[in-house]
Amino acid sequence: NGLAFDLVSAGIRIAAEVPVILVNEPILISEGENSDIRYNYYYPRWVYDEYREEFNATCAAEKWTCLDLWDAVPQERFTNTAIHRDALGERIFAQRIIDSGLIP
Repeated sequence: NGLAFDLVSAGIRIAAEVPVILVNEPILISEGENSDIRYNYYYPRWVYDEYREEFNATCAAEKWTCLDLWDAVPQERFTNTAIHRDALGERIFAQRIIDSGLIP
């Protein structure tokens, strides 16, 4: 219940005819100790997996245009945190959005 999909819905209504694409950004998927229970420092696997299920189910139910690119960038393309990508990581991410065909 802590996810603010009602705010996303309001924003999409306000946007009216302006196309909106919701993108679940890539996160670092760590290897090593505790990687079986945590994707990284920030995200326990079970929590993030439930979030993704809810994200994708809500996108489908609301007929929102969504991209779930959570695992689109390899581990070595992250910098000093589990959420910051280096320049090549950003290029990979951007190319995946372009390749989706959702942007004219």
